[in-house]
Amino acid sequence: MLGMSLNFTLRDESGSILLAKGHRIETTQQLEGLRSRHKIFVEIDESEEGIRAMMEGITTLNNIGAPIKDFSKHLKLNLGDSDDKLTGSLSERWGEVESKLAGLLASVSTTADFEKKIRLLDKHIQSLLAENKSASQFLLFNRAVTHFNGYSVMHSLLCASLVHLLAPFFNLTEEQRGSLVCAALTMNVAMTRLQDILAAQKSEPNPAQRSEIDSHTTVGKQILQAAKVSDDRWLELVERHHAHLHGPESLADWEPVPRMTKILQTVDRYTAGMSPRKSRSGRTARESVLSVVVKAGASKHDEVGTALVRILGVSPPGTYVKLVNGETAVVIRRGIKPGEPLVAAVLNRNDEPIAEPRLHDTSREKLLVKHTLVASEVRVSIKIDAMLRLIPKQDATAL
Repeated sequence: MLGMSLNFTLRDESGSILLAKGHRIETTQQLEGLRSRHKIFVEIDESEEGIRAMMEGITTLNNIGAPIKDFSKHLKLNLGDSDDKLTGSLSERWGEVESKLAGLLASVSTTADFEKKIRLLDKHIQSLLAENKSASQFLLFNRAVTHFNGYSVMHSLLCASLVHLLAPFFNLTEEQRGSLVCAALTMNVAMTRLQDILAAQKSEPNPAQRSEIDSHTTVGKQILQAAKVSDDRWLELVERHHAHLHGPESLADWEPVPRMTKILQTVDRYTAGMSPRKSRSGRTARESVLSVVVKAGASKHDEVGTALVRILGVSPPGTYVKLVNGETAVVIRRGIKPGEPLVAAVLNRNDEPIAEPRLHDTSREKLLVKHTLVASEVRVSIKIDAMLRLIPKQDATAL
């Protein structure tokens, strides 16, 4: 288009520059000259698809712990419309959703149909949770509590999954649920890179970083508006997800957007507390639960925090506990009672790895949970797919 300023450099087959990034197509002759060429090339890191592919490749490397020399093996350029298809095992498909989200958040300003693509991720999240809710929770929580690489995207994905599961508890319409999930996926779009830096940073945020943190809700809304997000609820939720909220004692009496904001805020605090940083270990699951259920000065337990316990139990799948028999176990599914999950023992009472994890029902007196553990205290490498095979698809009935 005449007068268009390029976001990338155009090159010919030999790599010679035809038109540099930032320059405009000024004349009809220039435009026709470009149109007449059989092939025109752009740098992969300057194209929308290239940026997404690079971010997805980096996320995959982080997830599987592969060396950087293997990056090319995981760089996948989708030249067709394959965004609506996920393939592989449950863990691979969740990894693909995480990678797609990373790519979208890294290229929001250049991605066409950004809102449509985020809503497609919502559909994937719904499908994966419906397929096996406990296994999905295990994957997301275990990743969140054991790694700080790629923190920002994983945190958003975990929050999105939880607000989806909470929606029925608070009588949200399908449209409200969709807005809430999309807001969770994009609430930190203005500080995705900074969040990852802070997760790996031992010191407190410096003044420039603090300024970026303080403005990220407002800037995030502006970024989404520039990306042509048209859902006003979604935009308001992103802008208000750190706002101080007031409302009636019962959440059912709140207006829809404040109620949805309260849900998002609670999930945000709950999951962030469990995630580790270079500067600190994460909280235990019990500490995180208490932080959102028992509120100082409140006359009753927090409704959203209580609903989280009904869904996840005291210790969510993927987190670690110490049993009264001395063994260390990873939670694989909520039990009939919130404090009595189904677990797999991974370390014996001498803290030695158990070759074949043993399933335990912690409702039994000799296998009760003694206390919850911070994941960084557990020195064990678990085989994710083997663990997933231990998890029944039928979830326990919440009490």
